[in-house]
Amino acid sequence: MTANQTPVSLIGLPYHCGDRGRVPGNAMAVGPEVLMQDEHAPAALRAVFSDVDCHMIENAERANDAENGGDYRTIPVGDQMGRILVQNIRLAAVVSDAISQGSIPIVTAGTCSACFGMVGGVGVAEGPIGMIWFDAHADAETPDTSSNGFIEGMLTSTIAGHCWPRYRQRVPGFREIPEERIISVGIHEKYAEGGRTGGARAMGTIIDPPVIQKLGFEAALGHALDVLSTRCSQIYVHIDNDCMDPSVLRSSRHCADGGLTDGQVATGLDMIAKRFRILACCFTAFDPDIDPRGPSVIAPLMVKAAEAAARSISKIS
Repeated sequence: MTANQTPVSLIGLPYHCGDRGRVPGNAMAVGPEVLMQDEHAPAALRAVFSDVDCHMIENAERANDAENGGDYRTIPVGDQMGRILVQNIRLAAVVSDAISQGSIPIVTAGTCSACFGMVGGVGVAEGPIGMIWFDAHADAETPDTSSNGFIEGMLTSTIAGHCWPRYRQRVPGFREIPEERIISVGIHEKYAEGGRTGGARAMGTIIDPPVIQKLGFEAALGHALDVLSTRCSQIYVHIDNDCMDPSVLRSSRHCADGGLTDGQVATGLDMIAKRFRILACCFTAFDPDIDPRGPSVIAPLMVKAAEAAARSISKIS
């Protein structure tokens, strides 16, 4: 088999809620370190691609002078939101650099808020950009609807422009992606027994269990993608690993019954690539202390994402 010559940038962001390493009940920050071990994602990608560059973003707990303008008060040291901001500023730079050099960014991050840096990074591309959001949760709260102020629950709403306007503008390249250019896929926890219903709707077109049950996964996603293709030709793909059913992978303590299979996620990536140029893909929130199957499930999907992106490169208006 001839190796694919398209360059791939495998990028790790080993932080969760601004912190690195394990905290009580949560080792998601460690997930990227596990997945980027040579025998896991790097080996899987190098079996298919001849040019794979690996980059782990480290020492990203505090801003440097270029990021805070030489005034530490603008991004206070030790503040959780400040740490998250610094990490997304760094991620945006690495992703945009990869795209500018013709490489496909495939990212593993310990936190879903890495999407801010991803959106900033893909902002280097000209023209309108859409987003496909695979997740068990809508992540569409705002500071006005959230009961705990957890930024990880306000992600798609921030990207769509409904909250945190000045904060998101600190991420280089960040451009809002309006709801008409977002598809939310999965969003199943609220339908699971004991699931949290949440207080906000999902962003954009919703492909959730009732829709999938009525239309089928491929028909529902295909129709949504066809509509979206009239609005943009470039896509950022976000895959929170908890979009998959626990029978496939219990990626974290946020998993819930009723999720997608890994085969459906792979099919979704192929369907996206037939209609759009995939600018970048980010896989988030794998806790290696919960399920040892993680690398064997996620690494092949990372390869699938890279293959789909490589096929999609010519699809740009």
